[in-house]
Amino acid sequence: MKPIKDWPLRAKILIPVTLGLILLSIAFLGISYYTFRQYTIDDCIDYARGLNSLVSLEVDHDHIDDYIEQGRDYPGYTEIETKLYHLRDAYPDAKFLYLYQIREDGCHVVFDLDTPELEGGVPGEVVPFDPSFEPYRDDLLAGREVQPIISDDSFGYLLTVYTPIYDSAGLCKCYAAVDISMDDIGFYTMIVIRSLFSMTLAILLVFFILSIFFTDRRIVKPMKHMENKAYHDTLTGLLNRTALSDTYLTLNSEIAENTANFTIVMIDINYLKKVNDTYGHDKGNEYLINSANLVSECFGKENVYRAGGDEFVVVRRKKEQASLPAEIQAFREKMESLGKDDSISPWQKVSAAVGSAQYEEGRDESAQGVLKRADAMMYENKLAMKAARTD
Repeated sequence: MKPIKDWPLRAKILIPVTLGLILLSIAFLGISYYTFRQYTIDDCIDYARGLNSLVSLEVDHDHIDDYIEQGRDYPGYTEIETKLYHLRDAYPDAKFLYLYQIREDGCHVVFDLDTPELEGGVPGEVVPFDPSFEPYRDDLLAGREVQPIISDDSFGYLLTVYTPIYDSAGLCKCYAAVDISMDDIGFYTMIVIRSLFSMTLAILLVFFILSIFFTDRRIVKPMKHMENKAYHDTLTGLLNRTALSDTYLTLNSEIAENTANFTIVMIDINYLKKVNDTYGHDKGNEYLINSANLVSECFGKENVYRAGGDEFVVVRRKKEQASLPAEIQAFREKMESLGKDDSISPWQKVSAAVGSAQYEEGRDESAQGVLKRADAMMYENKLAMKAARTD
């Protein structure tokens, strides 16, 4: 895996932004889940309390003990039970509906409605306390109001809401109770969260596409333009000394890691001062541009650096080095051909000295050392060219 510093600029920007958005979305969905779940629980509590209030209206508060002792033999008991069934059917989210009188020995059934899954208790039957209700036992025995209870005991994962029923003397005679399935609450919550997830995913996708567009347009392209200006020579369009320095750093790292394999070609343009003095600096600039174009044509523009006013450096790596001798020869032949062409201007007749050196392990300690050897070879070539000149 590439180190972060070598990632493309777009990736450096978009990956952290995308990860941040994903984390924010996860946090949003998590908060939404717990918020909506609590809202649903609170709504179910109000729902159960409303049902308990209606149940309370259907029973005679002063005859709770009679309901327990005589059960269905007590006049009107069956009619009350039927009304309670109708009430529960009108509140389909209520899983269990019952009235218990709380005593020391347990919960005494006043009314306990049957369900398809479970047959209700008979009047007077004692139902033991579930472990989840033990912390509330003293309050229930005292007839005090208790907070809604979430339990996962023998009757399932339930939200239980108890409402005390008082007789005319103000004594708590029993509790009306409604159980609502927490699994149903979780199901309703997940439906909402799935919808939120789908919307969040769609928003993230749109934002990601827009981020790519604006990142490329507002950041990557301007940054690449700035980088291009920072690493390229304004006159010739070639890579400049800054880019060459970075290349030296890379080559020196390869030397340190024993993976280096490269050749450096040093090219020094002849007659630049003569063209400037004779035809002017504008023609001197054209001469440099023509020289840069010829060097790029022979060695590949991506490999060529303008190292100074009239100096060019070519760096070739690994397998690419095999073609260098032929390229140097072709460069010299083209210069010779241009020099003999009387139909072109003097600033089009490129002339340059060339020298090259290949990295040798154990001999070269740095890329700059290889450059010095290439420079020495170039200087020998320049002396030979001067000796052969007839002008």
